[in-house]
Amino acid sequence: MTATSPTSHQPRRAAPSQPGTDMRLAAGWYLAMASAELRRGPRKLDLFGRELVAWRDGTGRASIMPRHCPHFGASLAVGKVVDGSLRCAFHHWRFDATGACASVPGMPRLSQSMRQPRAYPLVERYGYVWIWYGGGVPAYPLPEVPALTGHRNEYLSYRFSHTTAATPRRVLENAFDHYHFMALHGVACDRAPELVMLPEPAAAAENGPPIPEDAWTGARLEFHGLQVPAAIRALGLRSEKFELLVDGWPAGQRLTFLLDGEVVVKELLGVTPVGPGRTHLRGWSLVRRTGNPARDRLVYLAYRAHHWWGTREDLAIYRNADDTAAPTPTRYDHALLRFRKQYATWVDRAEEGAL
Repeated sequence: MTATSPTSHQPRRAAPSQPGTDMRLAAGWYLAMASAELRRGPRKLDLFGRELVAWRDGTGRASIMPRHCPHFGASLAVGKVVDGSLRCAFHHWRFDATGACASVPGMPRLSQSMRQPRAYPLVERYGYVWIWYGGGVPAYPLPEVPALTGHRNEYLSYRFSHTTAATPRRVLENAFDHYHFMALHGVACDRAPELVMLPEPAAAAENGPPIPEDAWTGARLEFHGLQVPAAIRALGLRSEKFELLVDGWPAGQRLTFLLDGEVVVKELLGVTPVGPGRTHLRGWSLVRRTGNPARDRLVYLAYRAHHWWGTREDLAIYRNADDTAAPTPTRYDHALLRFRKQYATWVDRAEEGAL
């Protein structure tokens, strides 16, 4: 999609008077909506604390741009897609997929300002529309998740979707907070878990091709002597070592769960910052097939139930947490603090329009 000006989508600063109200967002690829939610007609979309409109042109290409017509402010969400362009209902101005004005009745020639693109860069992949925030030209491509493309038949999969008052940063840093797995979720093992920050993107190759290093954070979490239910052990899954391999960019993550060195589950997590105090966390969970349908189905159902319950426990914390208070960290928090530092650099880049 034709790039917008680097400063056209700078975040609005919000005074964080309540938990979850900070809209200082990192530049990155955010999950805007499910592809199935967007048909030919325009629809309202609240994102980044802004009123936007999403629609498809005559080729099926998705577009997301400011909702209100620059002429006299009519909502383009009540317009129509006519001959592949979005037509405003008020005076029939038309816009192309870049968000630029394509035609105005009675005006054969348009000014250059009317022709300036206004839409956000998009990528449609993995069943979702992804939107770049933080400047008109993406700094890196949307990360790849091979498990959702060429290897899809190797997994039993489902989508998940939850809403929270937490900021996107709070949602994403959770995977780097290894101590909460024991304290909040009750994960029990023979000794304290080990969390190691990965040295380079290639170290997370199990998750997919490397993410550019300046936009990347990765870690490996290991639990030894994991205490799993007898029903799970009866399925042939031992419990000597459980590993979580997580890496991601400032607006999403890829995760792989391994038990005794074997891949059990993969996940893709995307966040949708609707507005202050409202964030969606959505994506895919994929349970690896082993060739034993009965066993695979039981593992799938057990993981899905565990994932739902664990997420609900996290959401209860998010709902009542204060994101504005200065933390009192311990040595267990080094990975989380490192993620916060990296995230902050991309917040700065978004706000400065450096991208």
